[in-house]
Amino acid sequence: MGDTNLDDDETLTAYHEAGHAVVGYALGGRIERVQLGGEADDDLPERFGDCLVNWGRVSSECSWQRQCELMTILAGPVAEMIYRGERLHPAHYGPWQGDWQQAWMHCPPVKDDRSRTLILEKMIVELHQRLSDDQCWAAIAAVADELLAHEYLDEEQLSGALEFWVG
Repeated sequence: MGDTNLDDDETLTAYHEAGHAVVGYALGGRIERVQLGGEADDDLPERFGDCLVNWGRVSSECSWQRQCELMTILAGPVAEMIYRGERLHPAHYGPWQGDWQQAWMHCPPVKDDRSRTLILEKMIVELHQRLSDDQCWAAIAAVADELLAHEYLDEEQLSGALEFWVG
């Protein structure tokens, strides 16, 4: 679906982070910022991009909230998959392994690793279908374009594009 050079890491990162932002917003999160690049800190290593989603008060007991977080985490790799036009597995593709590990940790406890993998893979398939929808893809592309133009978008800068496309 993309029309720029697929080897452009900045463009891939912009679509990746836009996927997190659009899905997080659509599921009720407040997107505080999204950016290209991200320095290492106490919680995260140096990274290509960053999207900070505020879910408000978090309850580990709420399965709906957990599902929203999981879908938002996996939306980045899925948006990038769609842009690339190839399905790579986040557990095996280096740049997405951090997303996979984060999703793995947020996944509800299940009896074995195979069951957990199947839950996450099912979410990836569902996200791929939803993000491929023209309206959703337009929202992701709009956020990615803004991110490429400015490299950093705060909540106020994001609100216009997100409200227009996602409502």
